[in-house]
Amino acid sequence: MNSGGTLIERFVVQELDDSVRSILKGAFDERMCSEKVLLREFEFNCFDVSLDFEKGIVTLQDALSAGEGSSLDISMRDFASACGLNVFCRL
Repeated sequence: MNSGGTLIERFVVQELDDSVRSILKGAFDERMCSEKVLLREFEFNCFDVSLDFEKGIVTLQDALSAGEGSSLDISMRDFASACGLNVFCRL
């Protein structure tokens, strides 16, 4: 179900609305309040998102596709920037 573009571009176009942005921002804010928050995982309509705060990596998975190109590991800083999240990443 590849409609063109990179995985992060497809996530931004297909999934990232105000609600999803708010949920993701909330996870980053939760991490800012507690070093005990190490991992947060979310299953949205078309994409699964795993925020690994310990490693500083976001794993983005196209839930409707399998195989090469359906998963992406990206730095937290790059993910936050691509999603327009105004968060501070301590990396």
